Amino acid sequence: MFAYKYKRLMEDFINEEITVKDFERGYLNTFKNETERMDNTLFEILNGVFEAVDCYWHECLPGEETAFEISEQQLRKEVSEALVKLNSFLNNP
Repeated sequence: MFAYKYKRLMEDFINEEITVKDFERGYLNTFKNETERMDNTLFEILNGVFEAVDCYWHECLPGEETAFEISEQQLRKEVSEALVKLNSFLNNP
């Protein structure tokens, strides 16, 4: 299933196997160019990560987040939460 490429990107980021910059570039590129149809639940999970990545700003410090800018720490938190949801979705289709 194509959702595993997102899972891999998210895991690599959480496990610090790729940089935030590489995750940002990879995730935005993958999501924007997705051609597979997905149900609403999967879309909500993956789009939530897309929105978090879009709000990430490298100069934003923890505790200074706004509705439009988040820190790397907050991005990692949101990706971790989304990964839990994605794993649940993949294990209980």
